[in-house]
Amino acid sequence: MLRINVFPGPYTPGSPVSGTVSLQGDGVRSLQVQTIKITFRGRSKTKVTESSSNNNRTHHRGRITLFQYERILFTGPYSMNPSHEWSFDFVFPERCQSSIRNQFKRSSNAFNEDSHQPLPGSFGHSTANFVRADIEAFVRYELEAVLVPPPGSRGGIERTRLLTLSTQRHEPNPDPGLFFARRQREVQSLYLSPEYQYRLPTFKEKLKAGISWGKLPEAHYVLEAFLPTVGVLASAPSVFLRHVKVQLVSRTTVRCVSDSIWSSDDVHESDYTYEPVDEQDFGNRNIELTDRLDVAELMDLTIGGRRPSLSPSFKTFNIIRTYMFRVYVTTECGKKKDEPVFVSPEFVVMPKDYSPPGPFPFATEVLVHSEDDGTAVLPSYEAAVKS
Repeated sequence: MLRINVFPGPYTPGSPVSGTVSLQGDGVRSLQVQTIKITFRGRSKTKVTESSSNNNRTHHRGRITLFQYERILFTGPYSMNPSHEWSFDFVFPERCQSSIRNQFKRSSNAFNEDSHQPLPGSFGHSTANFVRADIEAFVRYELEAVLVPPPGSRGGIERTRLLTLSTQRHEPNPDPGLFFARRQREVQSLYLSPEYQYRLPTFKEKLKAGISWGKLPEAHYVLEAFLPTVGVLASAPSVFLRHVKVQLVSRTTVRCVSDSIWSSDDVHESDYTYEPVDEQDFGNRNIELTDRLDVAELMDLTIGGRRPSLSPSFKTFNIIRTYMFRVYVTTECGKKKDEPVFVSPEFVVMPKDYSPPGPFPFATEVLVHSEDDGTAVLPSYEAAVKS
């Protein structure tokens, strides 16, 4: 198996792309290898599918290579044990290195045909329009690893890994500008009459108004709008930490033998108890969750601090004591509060004192207790033998 090990992104233009290509065998003893190479490329592809009334389909395609780099990782021929790894390094270019010459039949000012334009971000779009045509469009950045066997041999392998590119704006605070639009409106309605300011028209009056459209009261007004011409993609919404409650859920499972002579199975039962660890309110501190937050720095997360007699996790012949860690987090976003619960399926409570593992010492001496005042002397070995 050929595998590409790399961070999928998102990257930005100019970012390094580093990883490895590994060859791992699935029950294969050896592979015939001529070349192993990896290609880093960016592609922009479009496709339009038109359907006619007689169900004929016509396909139109556009293919642009934005850039392409290639590295030879290994050159043979060689009979290789499938357990190897090669590293690679690329850099996302900041601009395209392409040309659309001979790609399209004619030039168009609507599209950007600059061969060295800034790289577009990763993009994907697909729609099915049953009236006109189906449209597909994507911008993809990918790594492709290829194992080429020697001439006349089988066993070529290809693997592809997609990378995500996020573009960056060049203006720190772009001027949005404003587009002015003006619309003049006209309306005719029975309700414009002062007579119906304080009462509803009857059914007869409504019916009469329906056939007297040109004679209804009229109103004219103008709507003016100023629309922005530039927008910046919104960042992540503001999420604030409001409350945290931490619990340790203990589960005690017991195994017993039934007293009934008619029962052939053991009895298993479990019981749950909830041990509070800590609970704090952060409503007045406005802690915004913009990155990883170490809750242990904000709270007293001491296991067993409130109940020193808490037992460690253990299993014996008829008792199992296990724990689960449960955290209630109250957050606020857009003036709305939410309380998700996080539960670890298993949380091991270890004993407080540490004892390094090793063989248990065996008794090599005999301690003799005396009933007298401690002045008596034990008989010697020789005396004991004579007696």
